[in-house]
Amino acid sequence: MNNNLERLVKLLKEQAELIDKINESSDFRYKSTQALVLEYGQPFTKKVKSPFKGKIKSCFENCFQALFKYPNLHYCEGFAIDDKLPLAISHAWLINEEGETVDPTWIGEQYKNSVYFGIVFDKEFVFEFAKKIKHYGILDSGYMNDYQLQREGFPPHALLTKATDVL
Repeated sequence: MNNNLERLVKLLKEQAELIDKINESSDFRYKSTQALVLEYGQPFTKKVKSPFKGKIKSCFENCFQALFKYPNLHYCEGFAIDDKLPLAISHAWLINEEGETVDPTWIGEQYKNSVYFGIVFDKEFVFEFAKKIKHYGILDSGYMNDYQLQREGFPPHALLTKATDVL
């Protein structure tokens, strides 16, 4: 495991533990998005050049819109860091058929060592979820969906369980 990935996983575990303590009385299955991502997610450390440049600070929209133009890419959400970020940032990216990260938002030299830990979603679920909540993003939109994913986890059709499922 590289240093940034080790740091990212450590940060996610620390954040999940802290939020779990704060939400101790909650009856949710996952008291934090971090816990949900740690349960269902996986690391992504190999990054390739994106075929397009998205809008800054619009990772969820950039990746959602890319699904229409690039059918061989798959939508992911979770957390990411680079060499300088002191905390895990909620983020969206894409993966290609080889399971490599394609990030149209974090482009440039400063992001060359970025790493990701997250969930690969089934495209139909991504479209279904966006239509339901009328918003980009899945994990950060819990309040728009009555925190269903944190309360229950993901429905069986929501996920490509591992990046190798796309191969």
